[in-house]
Amino acid sequence: MSGTFPSTDFQALDFRSNVTVRTTVTISNKMQRAKVGGQFWSFKLQSRPMTREEFMPIYSFLVQQHGQFENFQIELPGNISSTRGTTTQTFTVSKDAAAGATRVSCNGGSTGTLKKGDIIKFTNHDKIYMLTEDVNSDASSEDFLYIFPALTTAITQASATTVQYNNVKITVMQVNDVNQYQTGTDNKFKYELEVQEVL
Repeated sequence: MSGTFPSTDFQALDFRSNVTVRTTVTISNKMQRAKVGGQFWSFKLQSRPMTREEFMPIYSFLVQQHGQFENFQIELPGNISSTRGTTTQTFTVSKDAAAGATRVSCNGGSTGTLKKGDIIKFTNHDKIYMLTEDVNSDASSEDFLYIFPALTTAITQASATTVQYNNVKITVMQVNDVNQYQTGTDNKFKYELEVQEVL
């Protein structure tokens, strides 16, 4: 299967940024560090207690992913997947940005703010980024989006790429192949879901 996970109603979220750093220490105690591989997001979601009627469509979706085999999209709760800023306008990329860039230029047609820590997505690829600086657009000057991690895919002005900052969906896979749930004498159902970002 694939598709979009059928719920954004979670009781708890454990959200992580993952990078791999190789560290070596010499006999003289000098340390060398090197980044290897790329960055990815991962998270664990815990449901609230649900009725069987609420739960079974969610569980059915999960088992159809065949454990780690399929990718699917998930929208985190609104307090994570949407900006804390005030903008309601469209940000469009105004200059080419190469893979590896940590700053992306956008046109000045937008007003309002985006906030440091907001997650965003560019419409030309699936990677999720986090803003590392506030954006305060005045609708007349060029806006710069400072992001983490660096761009994994180049963006061209000609492609009219826009920035998604509300209801951002992340493409993920399950971390393991077992889907289980808990239920008790209260006839309520609970589950945990652990996933990681894939491109």
